Amino acid sequence: MDPCGLEYFCEQVQQKDVARRMQVGQELLEYLSDPARCSEVEQDLQRLDKVIDELTAWVNSSNFKVRL
Repeated sequence: MDPCGLEYFCEQVQQKDVARRMQVGQELLEYLSDPARCSEVEQDLQRLDKVIDELTAWVNSSNFKVRL
């Protein structure tokens, strides 16, 4: 598994540990800001949808750091 691919993030965004979520959130921001990854993201829309669904749950989190 690519340690910084959509498959990786799909698994990692499901973590409940706040510290891990903070780390994964930063990794995801860096991943998505990399123009070289655009084609990978565009070709795996189903996995991207799953990541977005999990991130939606983060927005509803009771921890303000995770929400941000």
